[in-house]
Amino acid sequence: MMEVYENIKQYAKRCMTGEIISCKKHKWACQRFLADAEKFETDQDYPYYWNEDSAKNIIDWFALLRHSKGVLSGEPINLTDWQQFRICQLYGWKRKKDGRRRFKKSFTEVARKNAKSQEEAGIALYEISVMAAKNKELCEFYTAGVKREQSKIVFNEAGLMLRGSPLRGKFNVTRDSIVHIRSGSFIRALSKEDG
Repeated sequence: MMEVYENIKQYAKRCMTGEIISCKKHKWACQRFLADAEKFETDQDYPYYWNEDSAKNIIDWFALLRHSKGVLSGEPINLTDWQQFRICQLYGWKRKKDGRRRFKKSFTEVARKNAKSQEEAGIALYEISVMAAKNKELCEFYTAGVKREQSKIVFNEAGLMLRGSPLRGKFNVTRDSIVHIRSGSFIRALSKEDG
């Protein structure tokens, strides 16, 4: 059964009917997903397929990380429906010809205090550990900003999310880098101030 896929499909439909208040651009994303879903379900020549295990893995990954701030501090991170809609599409859609991800880039624009840094930090940790180990490659993940303080937001969040996590022992966290011990992959912050 494709539980994640069906949940995302229902979420997109609720956005389109107005049951969930959504802006115009988010509705466009929902329309695209629903069109993709229809092609995937009806057209054997459609070049993409949905990999339920890959979509579920990213949800399970976030649940192993911990909230770092507020009333949920220390609690597992359970992705909301709209977070699952965006993040699971990055990992769930695959190309039939080679099994690689369909989407390599994403853009998120939401108001302050909507967990953007948390999402990016969780994805960064997933990429340097799970994906790097799966692909048997070294992954270099850089957070960037004009000022050092700005470039450290996602970097610091990644370190904080590992506190109290069962994953903590798989990473070496220092002031300047977060290294996945098994793969040697890392996250570092870069800024214009660093040259």
